[in-house]
Amino acid sequence: MTKPRISIIAAVILCLAVGCAAFVAAASIKSVQYEEKLDAAETENVSLAAENAAIRTELETLRSVAGDIDRDRFDAVNAAKQLVAEARRTVETLYVFKDDSPFAIDQAEVEKALEEASARLLKDTSVPVEEIKDELLYAYFDAISDPFTMYHTKADMEELAEQSAGRLYGIGVYIYFDEDTSSLYIERVMPGSPAEKAGLKIGDRIKSIEDVEVSVETYDECVNSVAGELGTEVKLVIERGGETLTIRPVRGEVRTCSVYTDYVGDYALINIKEFSGHVVEDFKAALEEAESKNVKGYIFDVRDNPGGDLGIICEVLDMLLPEGPIVTIVQYNGQVYEEKSDSACLDKPVVVLCNGNTASAGELFTSALQNYSHEGKNVACVIGETTYGKGTMQQIYYLSDRSGFRVSMAYYNPPFGENYHLKGVKPDIEVEQSLTVTAHPFLRGTDDDLQYLAALEWLNGVVNQ
Repeated sequence: MTKPRISIIAAVILCLAVGCAAFVAAASIKSVQYEEKLDAAETENVSLAAENAAIRTELETLRSVAGDIDRDRFDAVNAAKQLVAEARRTVETLYVFKDDSPFAIDQAEVEKALEEASARLLKDTSVPVEEIKDELLYAYFDAISDPFTMYHTKADMEELAEQSAGRLYGIGVYIYFDEDTSSLYIERVMPGSPAEKAGLKIGDRIKSIEDVEVSVETYDECVNSVAGELGTEVKLVIERGGETLTIRPVRGEVRTCSVYTDYVGDYALINIKEFSGHVVEDFKAALEEAESKNVKGYIFDVRDNPGGDLGIICEVLDMLLPEGPIVTIVQYNGQVYEEKSDSACLDKPVVVLCNGNTASAGELFTSALQNYSHEGKNVACVIGETTYGKGTMQQIYYLSDRSGFRVSMAYYNPPFGENYHLKGVKPDIEVEQSLTVTAHPFLRGTDDDLQYLAALEWLNGVVNQ
């Protein structure tokens, strides 16, 4: 399977990008700052000098076979092969899927892919020289069957670092693309963002960006065009209530906001878009505000939550769970360690809303609350649809040219249940969403939202019994 080449778009956060949201999720983002070589990787592989010599020999053979080749292309392929070797030393040491796994690395397939890509890139002048490195690294990671072990370009790594720090450069909206109607909708507007200041609203349909009409074919171009020089305008043509408007937000630095709270009678509805950036402080503030209002129950909405940082999800769950395990991590080398919660917890009935795009850390959130409920230690109910099924953890590493990659290097297991990798978390109450809300997620929390209505019904039953 060819893995998606994911651009971590800093201008806009995508919350439901046609099934690929889960692929950008649940790495230990803070590990972007970790650049030390692992002793194990160094001792288990031949020296870098020997590898480079082998690479040069291989390339000289290719060059002699291929005939007259542009020297710049030859040098670029040589440099790319060295970066691949650099990546392999770490990937093939840390990779969690071993020989008995269907995702185990097939070295013959890897070598074949690299040989074919090298030969093609030496001769295919349609690939610019400056892109050869990325193409060869993509070829290596595509040859690994795990879709969550993947390459990130230098630009991707820069955007990941900004995202993990809770900073974005753009306009500050969550958007949703409806493939059936080729429509792009605004689902959330970040507080204090350029989008809010310009008057963009939830439910606005974006018809064009920078004079390019939104469609399936132009989707990437349109979304990428939101990024640009700070202080410059981006032209959006939107439709709102049958009226067409032109709005020009000014690109700026955005403090990310992934926690949104609404109140429904005696209940707090807290939507967590992802577990990154400022989520810990924002979630804590949301809980404190809700408690000050003496709410009688909570609905935590993690539908379409693609995951995020393990440290962040553990801190969030620590606020909710009683004393006991939060997650058990089984590393590539068989070592096991556990994160635990203290005795302070949320003593109110809870509903977790999830769906098929709830992934990774979003699934850990869902399964942990469900586990404690089933253990009789907490009152919680999971409502919605079976989650995505990603129970592995990725670590992100830089390469020497400041591009990078993520590698699946551990399983993480919920507090008391089995790992849900490739299986997902099954809700306590299965509720299929209405077609209206499926097509228009900005209608969640309304009377069209069948899963939300089921959550209210369950809470009413518990609170009023």
